[in-house]
Amino acid sequence: MAAFIVSLVKRVFLMRNPQSLYYFKIQIVNSRSFKRWVAPTLKIMKHRRKKAGPEPLRHRSVWLNWNYTAELFAFSSRLNEQLRDETLRTALIHPSYLEQEEKQRQDLGVPSQDVSLKLEHNGNLVASGEILMSTYIKQYLSQVYPKVPEEGICAIWEYLASVDVLSHVATHIGLSDIILCADFPPEKITLAKSLKAIIGAIELDQGKEKAEYFIQDFVITQLSDKYLFDLWDIPNPMAVLQNILEKEGKDPAEPRLLWQAGSNTILAFYYVGIYSNKNFLGKAPGETLTVAEEMAARDALSRIFGLTENHKPLPFGKQGHQLVINNNEKNYSLSDWRLL
Repeated sequence: MAAFIVSLVKRVFLMRNPQSLYYFKIQIVNSRSFKRWVAPTLKIMKHRRKKAGPEPLRHRSVWLNWNYTAELFAFSSRLNEQLRDETLRTALIHPSYLEQEEKQRQDLGVPSQDVSLKLEHNGNLVASGEILMSTYIKQYLSQVYPKVPEEGICAIWEYLASVDVLSHVATHIGLSDIILCADFPPEKITLAKSLKAIIGAIELDQGKEKAEYFIQDFVITQLSDKYLFDLWDIPNPMAVLQNILEKEGKDPAEPRLLWQAGSNTILAFYYVGIYSNKNFLGKAPGETLTVAEEMAARDALSRIFGLTENHKPLPFGKQGHQLVINNNEKNYSLSDWRLL
């Protein structure tokens, strides 16, 4: 079959151009040629690479095609934020970078009056960005979840303001490559502070409203795939539930065993429901009656506070930007619970 195809192609070549037969033979020969030196060379290169060990981590700035000005322009363009070059450079200078540069100058014997760099680190921007982020996140959550007590709002805020979450956001928007700091790769705390500095820089150059939109679009969106009630640990949910029902003038909560299976085995299963004067409040399973009762109380609280798994999605984008934030509005605490 292969010989037939070759002869057929050869006839086509001869019909179009009789002189193309020589070119066709060269192409066939070259395509079937085998270079015996390729495989041994590749084996030796692989052996040397393996013997040398893993390649050390190097910052992108060590490469010849590195252009820091272009990187800063690309970064601000990706975020669609119009920041001044001076402000953006200041937001990305960690104090450890200035200390490292000054130490290197001292080691090189630079005169003491020329050791200090005429640069400003991002300490002030970090402080302003942290204040704005803390205030806006709490106001946003209070507006979106009016039934959640202040303790729950603070618990969710602590999650969003944690170093792990902020460093995750900073890494995925490309901050790890353009931060000027002494350590590489940058530590999580360095990434988190740099993100706060970016928020402070946006507030300085473009105003508070643009900085709040940035917080909403990049930080608060980290709640989109989270069950918010898991972020708030209530030590004694049944006691809290009883207190809320008492303040609302309802009958005390009554746990009831709905069904059970394998009670005498290691795979015991209990399903408990919580009722108040025959009104259903919540239900949950557990490996013991105590655990099932506690989880049922947590489910009842999540229904009361509007933090169920099928709750209304958080408003982002145009809806989130149109959200009216009341600065003076604050949710009730568990001790001052009121029926809304």
